[in-house]
Amino acid sequence: MIYKILFKLKFLSKLSQNIAKPLFSTIIYVDHNFLKFRIFLISIFLRKDNKVKIALKNLRENGVAIINNFYSEKEIDEIKKECNSVLDKIPLEKATNTEYIQAASVNIDNRTIHLEKLGKSIKIKGLNFLNNFFNKIGKKLELNLITLTYHLNSNKPYVLYNVTHNGNATHPILKDYSKNETKEAIAGKPHVDLFIHKLRCFVALNDINSDNGATIYYDKSNNSKMLKKYHLNLFLKAFDFRIDDKDSHYINETELNRLSQECKKLSLNCKKGDLGLIDLKTVHHGVLPKNGERHLLWFYY
Repeated sequence: MIYKILFKLKFLSKLSQNIAKPLFSTIIYVDHNFLKFRIFLISIFLRKDNKVKIALKNLRENGVAIINNFYSEKEIDEIKKECNSVLDKIPLEKATNTEYIQAASVNIDNRTIHLEKLGKSIKIKGLNFLNNFFNKIGKKLELNLITLTYHLNSNKPYVLYNVTHNGNATHPILKDYSKNETKEAIAGKPHVDLFIHKLRCFVALNDINSDNGATIYYDKSNNSKMLKKYHLNLFLKAFDFRIDDKDSHYINETELNRLSQECKKLSLNCKKGDLGLIDLKTVHHGVLPKNGERHLLWFYY
């Protein structure tokens, strides 16, 4: 809700940059402390061992959280079945472009979804528009409570199916048709996504570890003072102020090395059926598997 309110304030883009910078920095500061207050407030009413309370505490402190066994074996099998059904319906010509496919429109059952593909990495976006199954899959009580605390609303998520593999995938839609070997996954450069606290969640459809493409993140980087300029520049860029793109979305190598001194570089490992949560102010990036495949169902809010 905070994010939506900000983008309704059209006058912000008309401010001078000298005024916008301190104002935006103040908004970032207030958002950070307001989230801490909301998490403290909801935690008063939850038991010490409550998984929502634990997840919110981990998000606040570390920028990521895992809720174990969030989806049952049966539910995961149903999700994988539905995802495979979508793969089977995508026309092959949509996935065989030898270059980076950024946002190809795909019509399935008279509904439009979008395809992003880079070598051995693919995202199928907008599954919630296809059917009731994907429209409802992200609506669980615990997840609703977490997103309500984080976003001050419990809107249904935008749903994506994401697969990365080591080149041995057999489904024709997943195969790598690049002219040259692609060594990077989609979102494969270390980056931050947003200037205020917002969540992105995923369901692990198979066991995920550092060997088969677990997301890399920098522990506690959501609270790092080193990233203030990146958050501020993302804010400025969102309102069409001129900035150097090198100081917004992607973290440069020099500062990444400095960041790693205070924020440990870790793999977001999890088991099949676990729910992963990432604060979008956290530095993270995707990697290609050394072995096997990684299958995730993402919820964007």
